[in-house]
Amino acid sequence: MQAEPDLDAIERKALAALRKQLGVKARDLPKGMKRVGRRLPRDAHRAAEVISTAKAHLSHPKLGRMVDHQSVLMAETVLHGHLDKIDPKERRKDALLSMLGTQAFNLIGVALLVIGLMVWRDLL
Repeated sequence: MQAEPDLDAIERKALAALRKQLGVKARDLPKGMKRVGRRLPRDAHRAAEVISTAKAHLSHPKLGRMVDHQSVLMAETVLHGHLDKIDPKERRKDALLSMLGTQAFNLIGVALLVIGLMVWRDLL
């Protein structure tokens, strides 16, 4: 029989990765994944659900024996695989460039509206 994985350590490791990569602060994995929302793919959400369900089942005497430890380890691998792909610096840079692009587009739109109004009023 294989050794049981320490689900508390797996959850702490996942929460630390969520905080480091995405800046999500949460006390437990389901709340953390809820705060992450659509920034992670569905596979990562399923993996986190497997981990949190296994943790809940281990507190029950009969359900604890039915936990598939291999699937928990695979879920941990999947979750950390998705989290390791995220670059926090790149996310900040993309957010800044998106904001600047939006502001530039709005500025051009306002300038065109002012010029159009001036042409319409025969001021230009």
